[in-house]
Amino acid sequence: MRLNELAAGVRTLSLAGTCKNAGKTTVLGTLIGPPAQSAGLALTSIGRDGESRDIVTDTPKPPIYVGRGALIATAEGLLPLCDTTREIAAVTDVRTPMGQVVVFRTMSDGYVQLGGPSMNEQLSRLRELFFELGARRVIIDGAAGRRSLCSRAVADGVILCTGASLHRDIDTVVAETAHVCDLLTLPGLGEELPMLPGERFVLRRSDGVCMALDGSELARELKKAGGAGVLAVAGAVTDSVVMALVRSGLDLGHLTLAAGDASQFLLSRGPLADWRRKGGKAAVAHTAVLTAVTVNPVSAYGWRFDGQELLEKMTAAVTAPVFDVMREANE
Repeated sequence: MRLNELAAGVRTLSLAGTCKNAGKTTVLGTLIGPPAQSAGLALTSIGRDGESRDIVTDTPKPPIYVGRGALIATAEGLLPLCDTTREIAAVTDVRTPMGQVVVFRTMSDGYVQLGGPSMNEQLSRLRELFFELGARRVIIDGAAGRRSLCSRAVADGVILCTGASLHRDIDTVVAETAHVCDLLTLPGLGEELPMLPGERFVLRRSDGVCMALDGSELARELKKAGGAGVLAVAGAVTDSVVMALVRSGLDLGHLTLAAGDASQFLLSRGPLADWRRKGGKAAVAHTAVLTAVTVNPVSAYGWRFDGQELLEKMTAAVTAPVFDVMREANE
């Protein structure tokens, strides 16, 4: 099965990258498909996309070409750079550095540039507007490191794009990508996140009692509370938080570390492995669905991997289907 066939049944799809130049725009072009398939397709991006050169790395980027009947959400400052004829369908209240976000329907085939909302709540509202305007599928082009787009609150599925630009060593690329996939597929908590207003750490004990814990004395506070239950974290779950508990001598076998979604787990590979070795569990209130992983064996910084080796190693390391989209395009 090809990537666009696998993704065809996902109503709202977000693209995330492990790094710059991971191949997201190439993947987006594959998902858009030929112009005749654009009717009913809706597109936006949390950052600018569709420009001819990457602003950060000054490397060429593939353009975004759509057919007639697509819905495009972009900043008004980018409208002159879209060469399709268009009909304005809606003007949103979302403002960006490039102007207010507007939604237009393409009346001809052509190139577009995307620049939409950056906040999840704005994206959720825009997604609903797309469907009200007749969209059948929505694709949200994300940014490197923005895992918040992967939450089910925003999208029904996510494609994670990775590649040689992440690191010079192929095994490091595979290991780091597998780690991101691990975080994106953390299990659901199965209940509401136990939070208290203004508190960063809240423990819900097995008897249902919720109590705020002092972050500066988190391990000691947990010991006093029995060390079992769900430890909910408001904000980021960092290496320092996890390692303080790992080194505390607490029995973590009955403790679940929980956050709102995978974007809050800012854990490196080592601390997450240490947490699990001690018996600790991790969960999220809002799960994500990892639809696929794509690999780009060519780095924007001058090196490249063997494409077949990267594909095989990544397939062995992650549970989601893996695709080399450039290879697909050339077959």
